[in-house]
Amino acid sequence: MIRVLVDSASSITPEVAQQLGLHVIPMKVSFGEETFLDGITLDADGFYQRLMARRHLPITSQPSAGEFLDVFQRLTADGSELLCVLISHQLSGTLSSAEAARDMLPERSIHIFNSLSVSIGQALMALAAVEMASEGQPIEAILAQLERMRAQMRVLFVVDTLEFLQRGGRIGGAAALLGTMLSIKPLLHIVNGRIEPLEKVRTKQRALERMLDLIEEQVGRDTPVWCGLAHANTPDEATRLEQEVRRRLNCTRMLTADAGPTIATHSGPGVLGIATCPMG
Repeated sequence: MIRVLVDSASSITPEVAQQLGLHVIPMKVSFGEETFLDGITLDADGFYQRLMARRHLPITSQPSAGEFLDVFQRLTADGSELLCVLISHQLSGTLSSAEAARDMLPERSIHIFNSLSVSIGQALMALAAVEMASEGQPIEAILAQLERMRAQMRVLFVVDTLEFLQRGGRIGGAAALLGTMLSIKPLLHIVNGRIEPLEKVRTKQRALERMLDLIEEQVGRDTPVWCGLAHANTPDEATRLEQEVRRRLNCTRMLTADAGPTIATHSGPGVLGIATCPMG
């Protein structure tokens, strides 16, 4: 058996993970002296309530090597192989923690895959992995598919402000936009695992329209694609965006989710993102 593990930066909640047959290791989210486990002791609603109170701005931390070790031992105790589909090493030290834990268990079959993505893009790869594993496909075939998806995955997103990315140190090449961040709604994308600027747009609505235009240009209307959509406390906007994505693209699979506490800590509330990957 091959089991699949993701971190909670994938925007996959424990409830959704159970439905999909995935396992999730939580990131930590701290407000002042209080530290929570993403998706376990702090859900999205609780996170946004605390964020609006603004007593403390949140920070995140990765699972430790020891925490990964405990999960690895539990999931491989029966001889199962384990595949970990993790957040980009450019955005978190999670991958390093997982590799350190894997190296403590040389007798176990544990595979660490760097998604070079985050949130819904990472989630689509994990979904493909767990479906292939359930079909009985070997780890070599699954890893080959993940490598293809990683190369073809496109993740674009719009933030209300760069403040959260800047404060969390995850801003990457988008730092070039900081001087104008009060007057624009940045359109960003993931490139080689980093957050990079794509375009500067004056309004959020225009940024969303431009994001859809670019995705349609990149993918085309007829290509079968898996689509993912993540939002941070903007379900109505997300619903409208999903309808437009379905209208413009040949989505053979759609996964929509609240981005969750870990992602929203760094993106801020109001973010909307789309991930697409050809799956013909």
